[in-house]
Amino acid sequence: MHIVHAFSWPAAVDPFGVAAGTGDCGSREAAAQVLEGAVVRARSVTPDCRITPRLLIGPAIQVILDQAREADLVVLGNRGLGRLRGLLSPSVGAHVVARATCPVTVVHPFRNVAPGPSAARVVVGVDGSWPSIGAVGYAFQAAAQRGIGLTALHAWTPRGPADLEGTVDDENANEGTERRVLDEALAVWTRGFPHVAVEPKLVRAHPAHALITESAGAALTVVGSRGRGGIRGTVLGSVSRILLRHTHSPVAVLRARPARTAAG
Repeated sequence: MHIVHAFSWPAAVDPFGVAAGTGDCGSREAAAQVLEGAVVRARSVTPDCRITPRLLIGPAIQVILDQAREADLVVLGNRGLGRLRGLLSPSVGAHVVARATCPVTVVHPFRNVAPGPSAARVVVGVDGSWPSIGAVGYAFQAAAQRGIGLTALHAWTPRGPADLEGTVDDENANEGTERRVLDEALAVWTRGFPHVAVEPKLVRAHPAHALITESAGAALTVVGSRGRGGIRGTVLGSVSRILLRHTHSPVAVLRARPARTAAG
């Protein structure tokens, strides 16, 4: 595991506004202390893990993206609305998730919420899109590695006024279509993970709201970067953006390509 901390030298300017050079030993020492603190915490949790600390100069987003090119997974701490030292702002997390070449997991500070229906389980959002199919596979791997169950949630809403005013038969037909989306997404992966207990859930609700509710107490929530309702050309969809800020569990976001690992 590599633990990375990025920092930038403050620009030194003389009274006439002319750059007097760059460099501040105090800034480097402070950055080194932050990195050392992270290493100590990591070793206290995983004493047998080989940990490599890296203190790098540059903007945080670019440094992380450079490191992500050779990584199987990037894990970021998100300070949310607070200012906890050593954690990244939500905007940094969103930029990294949108551009990283590997899965990215964002971990929020502890939130005192009542456990939800999928407490101590992995939760995955399903919508039938290609990023979602990859997310389902990643979620199966994560659940198998942890020895816990998996909740596969597909949330759907009426697609237009006609759906809202439709008959009971129309509503049942729509629900049947959405059920097939969920079943087909799971069928791709269930044979490869026969020992993972899967609970499929089909709910009529906004996907982000449903996943936030389901994430309370979950070990991990997994989503694709952009679902089938996303705007063409965008990399990070509205659901994943909302979850990055508001989910109650760590959230892993996957781009369209298949995941290599579910560790973390």
